[in-house]
Amino acid sequence: MQEDQKNIVSIDRCKNYHIDTVRASLLNLLKPWGGIATFVKPGQKVLLKPNLLAAVKPEEAVTTHPAIIRVLADLIREAGGIVFIGDSPGNDSPEKTYRITGMQAAAESSNSTLISFDRFNKKDYYSNSNKYELELAAILDEMDVVINVAKLKTHPLTGLTAAVKNIFGCIVGTKKALMHYDFPLPRDFSRMLVEVYLAVKPELSIIDAVIALEGIGPRKGNPRDAGLLMASPNAVALDTIAAETAGFKPEQVTTLAAAREKALYGTYLSEIVTSGLSLAESRIRNFDMGTAAEGKIGRFIARFPLAWCRGWVERRRPYPIIDPQACNGCGKCRDDCPAQIISLVNGVPDIDYSGCIRCYCCREFCSRGAVNLK
Repeated sequence: MQEDQKNIVSIDRCKNYHIDTVRASLLNLLKPWGGIATFVKPGQKVLLKPNLLAAVKPEEAVTTHPAIIRVLADLIREAGGIVFIGDSPGNDSPEKTYRITGMQAAAESSNSTLISFDRFNKKDYYSNSNKYELELAAILDEMDVVINVAKLKTHPLTGLTAAVKNIFGCIVGTKKALMHYDFPLPRDFSRMLVEVYLAVKPELSIIDAVIALEGIGPRKGNPRDAGLLMASPNAVALDTIAAETAGFKPEQVTTLAAAREKALYGTYLSEIVTSGLSLAESRIRNFDMGTAAEGKIGRFIARFPLAWCRGWVERRRPYPIIDPQACNGCGKCRDDCPAQIISLVNGVPDIDYSGCIRCYCCREFCSRGAVNLK
C-alpha cells in the first residue's frame, strides 16, 4: 500500500443491515485500497475485533452488528484468509456475549472461529515517568492481520467511542477495570488508549454507523439511524472524520486530543483525504453528543484549551448517581467498580464519593440504566 493511501478515509451509505446491502456497501467502502485483498493474503490468520461491550441484542446498537462481521468474514475467506472473531466483553462471559450479540451465528454462517481473550502478554507503557503494563491478549501474537470493527457511540469519559477506543477490548478481562483506576482522568485514560492502539496496530479499521448510539452512551443511549459505514487503515484519521460527522470538536474527543499530543497523523482534517461520500453528505444532523468528553461543559474547553481551564473543568466532572426506582440491587456496579467504593445498603448501591474516580464503569455496565450523572 502506498503511503498516501494510509490516510484515506472511505465513507459509504448503508441503509440497513440486510446481508446484500452490507456486502455492496463494504465492497464500495474498500475500493480506494483495491478491496480486502490489499489487507489479507491467502493463508493469513485474520482477527476481526468487534465492539462487544456486553451481552445485548444487535438492535440496541450497543455492539458491532453481526451482519457486518459476517460479510467481512465472507470477504476475507474469499481472499484466502482464515477468520477468527474475538473480543473481551466488559462484564458478561464471552459465551453469553457471543450468543446474544449474534456473533455466534455470524461465525457459524461464515465458517469462522470464535476465540476468547483469556491469556495475555505484557507490554510496558510509560506515562509521566511511571511504568505501567498493558496486558494484551496473547492471541494477537498468533494473528497475521487485525481488522478493527468499531461502533459509533457516545461516551461520558472520552466523548466518542469509535475506532481507537475499540482496541481497548484487547486488554484482557478485569485488567481493563484496573486501567480505569490507574488512569482516572479523561486525558490520561485516552493517552493509555492511544498506546494500546499503537501496540496492536490494526491494519484496517471500520466503523459501524448504520445505526449509531447517541445520548447516554455507550450502553443506554438512543439508537440513531445514521446509515453510514466508514473505513481507513489509520484509526486516528477515521475517528477524526467520525467525530466531524457527529458534530464533535476534536478537543471534545479525548482520544483525538491524546493523539494530537503524540503528533499522530490524521488528527486534522487537512491531513485526511475522504473517498466516497463527502463530509457534507455524511453529517448526522442534530446528533445528541450526550455528556461531553471532559464534563458537561466540554464545549467551553474546546474554546479555551488552557491548562488552568482544563483543571477547573476536571474538578467539575459529573459524579454517578443511582436511580433507586430503576435499580434492582443486582450489585454489578459494586462488583465492577475499579475503585471498590460502592456498597449495597438495603439493596441500593451507596457510593463513597470521596473515593470515586468518575470512570463511569458503573454506568457503562448497568443493564437497567439505573446510573445517571450529576
